[in-house]
Amino acid sequence: MRRSTTVVTFLVAAALGIYAASQGEPDVALPPGAVETLALGWLSELAVSPDGRLLAVATLGEVELFSFPALEPIATLNLPGGNAFSVAFSPDGHYLAVGTFSAVHLWKLSSQEISFSLTGRFGNVFALSFSPDGRFLFVGEGNGSVMLWDLGQQEVVWERNEHAWGVRGVGVSPDGTLYASGGMDQGVLWDASGNIIYTFPGRAWSTAFSPDGDFLALGAGKIVEIWDTQVGLLFHSMWEHTGCVWWVEFSPDGELLASASLDHTVRLWDPEAGVPLAELLYHKDSVECVRFSPDGRWLVSGSVDGEVCLWEVGEVLAQGSEEDSP
Repeated sequence: MRRSTTVVTFLVAAALGIYAASQGEPDVALPPGAVETLALGWLSELAVSPDGRLLAVATLGEVELFSFPALEPIATLNLPGGNAFSVAFSPDGHYLAVGTFSAVHLWKLSSQEISFSLTGRFGNVFALSFSPDGRFLFVGEGNGSVMLWDLGQQEVVWERNEHAWGVRGVGVSPDGTLYASGGMDQGVLWDASGNIIYTFPGRAWSTAFSPDGDFLALGAGKIVEIWDTQVGLLFHSMWEHTGCVWWVEFSPDGELLASASLDHTVRLWDPEAGVPLAELLYHKDSVECVRFSPDGRWLVSGSVDGEVCLWEVGEVLAQGSEEDSP
């Protein structure tokens, strides 16, 4: 991307009032561990590229791309119609999948053009996840169905409807053998052929596999749950949030679990011990998404009012340890 394009993108966004950054504003006091912020009009989801150099933000009628972790504007991907509800980078970082109303678009980032789209009558696409080899895209549909899409053949491998309401979270295990979906009614663990292995009762707004695939985290109402994928038993049930948990995410090394909630907070947990480590306080509205950088150094959170905050994980944990000290 040429520098002139970056400048134009920034100026257009600023003129529309959808972009503002707190960086360079000394009067803005950030909480411990927070290093940069952005202010967008609205957002639904965030994604960090596999090489840790790009941040994609699903927002009103488009996807905003920023450098990472500097959070400088790079480009705007204008959607054919509707808002962006979900975003996911392909494992090789060459493509970005974007979920909108009854459509999934696959953007080729080098040309910033849509390679192809999947359309239907399945409502808002709130959840997307690539298989580790990048061959398949797992899609959570607004009508309660999940779909496994073969990107090379551009065809549906299987589609299942086991949710009474729209699917809000999907995930694929690191080895590509397990798939998870969640909604208002339950969480479901699938095999690669679309057969149900286990169901997890109650709300499952978000799903995330541990890096070894042995555990599945769920945002279960106000609770963060961790399930053993081998035997289907509850490993931990963690109560600290006072609002629905919209997002859960394991750190790349599996040592941490992050959660984002309607209660305006982000929390860090020790998933092995099932105990809270830190509470991140910056947002003034529901936190929709939280993502770790590939190296685990950074954490980025986004709330429904469009506020994005970049956190340095080590500083957050150090602050949490100080607060817990007698």
